[in-house]
Amino acid sequence: MTFQPNWRHGLMATTMLAAAMMPAQAQQADDSLVLEEIVVTAQKRAERLQDVPLAVSALSADALANSQVSSTAGVAALVPSLTYTQSTSDLNNNVRIRGVGTALFNAGLESAVSFVVDGVVMSRQGQGFQDLIDVERVEVLRGPQGTLFGKNATAGVINIVTKRPSRDFEGVAEIGIAEQGEYRARASVSGPISETVGARLTGYYTDNRGYVYDYGRGEHVYGGRDVGVRGKVEWQATENLNFLFTADLRDSESDCCQPIPYLTTNSVLAAIRGPVVASSENRTVSSGDTRTFANSDQAGGSVEANLDLGDHVLTSVTAVRNWKIENNVDVDGFNSATPLYLPFGNGYFGVNGGTADISQFTQELRLASAANQPLTYTFGLFYFNLDLDRAFTRRVGGCVTPGTAFGQPCATSFFSSSNHAANTKTDNYAAFGQVEYELTDALSAFAGFRLQREKVSYSGTRFGTAPYAGDRLLFAASTGSGSVSDTDLSGKAGLKYEIDRDAQTYFTWSRGYKGQGYDVELTANFANQTPVRPETVNSYELGWKQQALNGRLILNSALFYAKYQDLQVQSTIAPNVSVPTNAGSSVSKGAEIEFQARATSALSINGGVTYLDAKFDADRIACALPAQATALTLATGAAEPANSCFRLGNGTVQNVRGGDLPNAPRWRGNINVRYEDEIATDWNGFAQVGFNTQSGTTFSLEQDAGLTQGGYSTVDLSVGVLSQDDRYQLTLYVRNLTDKHFATGMQRDNILTNAANPGNILYFTSKEAARYMGGTMRVKF
Repeated sequence: MTFQPNWRHGLMATTMLAAAMMPAQAQQADDSLVLEEIVVTAQKRAERLQDVPLAVSALSADALANSQVSSTAGVAALVPSLTYTQSTSDLNNNVRIRGVGTALFNAGLESAVSFVVDGVVMSRQGQGFQDLIDVERVEVLRGPQGTLFGKNATAGVINIVTKRPSRDFEGVAEIGIAEQGEYRARASVSGPISETVGARLTGYYTDNRGYVYDYGRGEHVYGGRDVGVRGKVEWQATENLNFLFTADLRDSESDCCQPIPYLTTNSVLAAIRGPVVASSENRTVSSGDTRTFANSDQAGGSVEANLDLGDHVLTSVTAVRNWKIENNVDVDGFNSATPLYLPFGNGYFGVNGGTADISQFTQELRLASAANQPLTYTFGLFYFNLDLDRAFTRRVGGCVTPGTAFGQPCATSFFSSSNHAANTKTDNYAAFGQVEYELTDALSAFAGFRLQREKVSYSGTRFGTAPYAGDRLLFAASTGSGSVSDTDLSGKAGLKYEIDRDAQTYFTWSRGYKGQGYDVELTANFANQTPVRPETVNSYELGWKQQALNGRLILNSALFYAKYQDLQVQSTIAPNVSVPTNAGSSVSKGAEIEFQARATSALSINGGVTYLDAKFDADRIACALPAQATALTLATGAAEPANSCFRLGNGTVQNVRGGDLPNAPRWRGNINVRYEDEIATDWNGFAQVGFNTQSGTTFSLEQDAGLTQGGYSTVDLSVGVLSQDDRYQLTLYVRNLTDKHFATGMQRDNILTNAANPGNILYFTSKEAARYMGGTMRVKF
């Protein structure tokens, strides 16, 4: 059941910022200019956004469509505290909130930012990277959210709410076309089946040629095909009992994402990969002998039941989900199935991929008191079960007898390969609750908790026989299993002071927890494995929310400070070998502000800015590759230096102090200005300009100065016409009008690259990192 109380919009004193933005006549009351009230479920109950003592961005379906945001990865363009980092597939892509996320090339551990779709927590972040189809809204909750949202959300939650069946018959169809061979089609139909049953059916299809050209294969890549369907049936079984049944299927085929040459200082490597020319604007690769791809299938079903008990609502959410992804990356970037003669390193590295197969079951049961009472509360029980299978194969090659020259095929060659199969299981039981009590008419206190017991187990085998007949064995055989259990109590507490219905301030403390996990990748030591320790955080937030100028301005701001312990990170311990580990502590602190304003009946403005200082301290993590050649050799008993690479055993490490967290720019902001007015009888015209900017950032936990993106700004423009009954709409748009190129991820090369020759860099980039045009047409009925 959905509760949507109505609030009055009162008169507020004009803030200095509002006065600068709004014309003088804004003081005059005009209900037609009042901003639409936003209702969110950030605290597991329907509440007005302005009443929630929490930093949360709520993006409606219209807000997403107006900015041409069609996927969860694109949400970062509208939320300054959220960043997206691209890698080789959805399994390794990640998002960060306030600079904190989990960039692990390891399926065995969860992410610090959790995706929740229609009340169901996704076990791995990759499940959440999907098209935003028929959504009601997307909520980005910042700070630890483990108390009410499932588990392990130490940095925040992206909560996606899709539309329920409608009471009246309705439908919508949309097609979109963009440069570089992008075609989209989506449709939804909804309405009553009987007096007590309603249904909604949504389907979509995307075909994208891709925006990177592969010389080896003679075709464009970084595209693919995506098709899916979602169905919902809502049954009002009795006056007090409601059921919502949801099922969805998705099939995705992608030829993304082979890393793109960004900088190549080795002349042999440059010649082999020709005609690819490495640069910050390069959008070409070379493969041919093996494919780079990432294909996935996802399916799920859920049953949500709501029983109205009068003063309480009892809610049950039962869900099953399955996700299988298979991918491979052509690491060498050579159009040759035969190993090439190189000065050093692998002359072939074409097979590097495998599968991750996830099955999960979740059950949540919660009891919520009535709203608008002096005492409100939510209590619940939660169960989570995960079964994840991981398999991977790697094959490299080199010369037994050299070729005639560097870059030429070996006279005689060899191959080395290994493969593995591993499994990890998780069982999590939790009791949770949150209580809010009105101490006075203006002051409220609230507190929440989550008590959880979690067991994680693993088993794995790296086989002792090479997967390709005649190959050498790349890694020694390893077999083992283990399990670990842990009990944790996390929670939150705070105060909220309402000056009136249009202004409040709040202060919260929260403790977050992200559980233990095992390495289930090819390079793991299955015979003797120590689990990665839990990641914890203590977070403090001071917020101010205000609605002013007769409801024409909403201004929300927050100061935040979060200290993390035992960050779960990936550390490189040898060439092409990296493992998950814990990395000391981290502090994420800063300030953020978001606003919405309606200057006139035709002109609206929204945007935000985040200032972020995200640092970490960590002992004995991998050194940046360029620093390894000059690593210090310490005298026996000498103190280990800070921020300097030194030798330890057969490797090199560093003790980082005050390091920058990856993809956590100090400044990030956006502003969108939209003008819509009547241009003809029954028709409106509109134009929107979006401006995004951010300061420079690193993509390297190891503080590699070469893996950085400088500050940049982009401008998006759209124009169109809309029928006043909202039935027809045509939009033409230009993304990245100024054609600003930028990276969405970077790494050192794997070929002809070592401590003595570190200057080869690869990067990832998005379609939005260059100018392109497109259009959409929508029809509602």
